[in-house]
Amino acid sequence: MTEKQITRTDLDKLLGFFRERGAVYAPAKDEAGDVALTEVGRAASVVLAYTNFRLSPKAFFFPQNQTLLRFNDGRAEEVGVIDRATVLFGVRPCDARALLALDQVFLDGHQDDPYYAGLRARTTVVALACMRPASSCFCTSVGGGPGDGTGSDVLAVALETDLLLRAQTPKGEELLSFAADLLADAMPAAVKEAQERIRAAENKIAPVEVANSAERLRKAYDSYVWETASQKCLGCGTCSFLCPTCHCFDITDEVRGGTGRRVRTWDCCAYALFTLQASGHNPRPTPKERWRQRIMHKFRYAVENFDRPFCMGCGRCIRNCPVSMDLRTMLKEVGP
Repeated sequence: MTEKQITRTDLDKLLGFFRERGAVYAPAKDEAGDVALTEVGRAASVVLAYTNFRLSPKAFFFPQNQTLLRFNDGRAEEVGVIDRATVLFGVRPCDARALLALDQVFLDGHQDDPYYAGLRARTTVVALACMRPASSCFCTSVGGGPGDGTGSDVLAVALETDLLLRAQTPKGEELLSFAADLLADAMPAAVKEAQERIRAAENKIAPVEVANSAERLRKAYDSYVWETASQKCLGCGTCSFLCPTCHCFDITDEVRGGTGRRVRTWDCCAYALFTLQASGHNPRPTPKERWRQRIMHKFRYAVENFDRPFCMGCGRCIRNCPVSMDLRTMLKEVGP
């Protein structure tokens, strides 16, 4: 496993090398003043000290609104993905790890999603270890961690004066070799400093009880807690739209005259129309069933089907819920 380091003052040069391969997105202030993955031309605007983006990077692989076909005079033409190499620099480890969950959905080996597969193949992910976890973060309870390189091609750790870069995949090895003239072999002192910083970040994260979640939720399917907890839910979809692993979508044809398009758009199990059938029957008619579905999907059905919870502990749904619903409380209330 290749380990390299570079001074933080040379980050602009490093990203310049990456830009020779294609588009580069990195943490930078957007127009609203929030840190987001933004296409950058110079590293002077890159921010390394931040908690996490409000929006997860999943939209780079699974766009919120994606045209699949265009219709014109009775003929349909498939729309391919943009054929451009992309580097995502500074993705937090929880979001990089989430890509493996999406891979299991869209790249199952039986019928791969060609749109997701194309974007995934063209994108190199450089994760940046998290030094400032929020109080809502619990990645260590779901198999991840502030310095987890799973799902990334390169893991970067910001040190006092340098960046430590550790290749995680052959794609990551290729990226580092492309910029070899700028990189030095990692020194033992840098590796030690990285380990200490990651350990300190881990110690800031409070554990959440997710052990045996599938079994506990199976027993709690008819529990009163769903009715009680769901009384606050607005059905706004904020939790799903910000979640790095939510992947439900709807497909609609938009046609006017002889032209139109077939479009895939994110959907959400919190919506009242999500499971409404043509007959008028809705198997999830109230917020109770819809809130239960969300928790069951993350911590029971995903575990049963994919051997992993489909929650990365990023805490976005907790931080951004307009009525302060907290799935950590739900997991505690369903009992042992």
